[in-house]
Amino acid sequence: MQFIKILFWVLLLVATFIFWWTNEARSTLDLGAAVVEARVSTFVVGAFLLGFVPTWLLLRGSKWRLTRRIKTLEDAAKPAPAPVATRPASSSATPTPAAEPAPAVSSVDSPKTPGL
Repeated sequence: MQFIKILFWVLLLVATFIFWWTNEARSTLDLGAAVVEARVSTFVVGAFLLGFVPTWLLLRGSKWRLTRRIKTLEDAAKPAPAPVATRPASSSATPTPAAEPAPAVSSVDSPKTPGL
């Protein structure tokens, strides 16, 4: 696909050069402070580029921005890696003693607050 794109742009460039070379009619353009005398085809190609380049730059900029946005959204949508279960460092065969349950507190053992 890249070869076809390059071929298209080269053919367009060659066709533009042939158009420019074969049209030898001269014209003047009065810009007030300056007078420009050039081929008519130079003005045609210049007008084309004056319209094409800003539009092309806007297209490339929006494509770049949307590509970045899509990449950000794809990265956010990736699932987080599952935590890896680790074994304890010491693998002794003796079981660890269970913690003793806390003694139950009865209302009889609790101190009474004066005035209540």
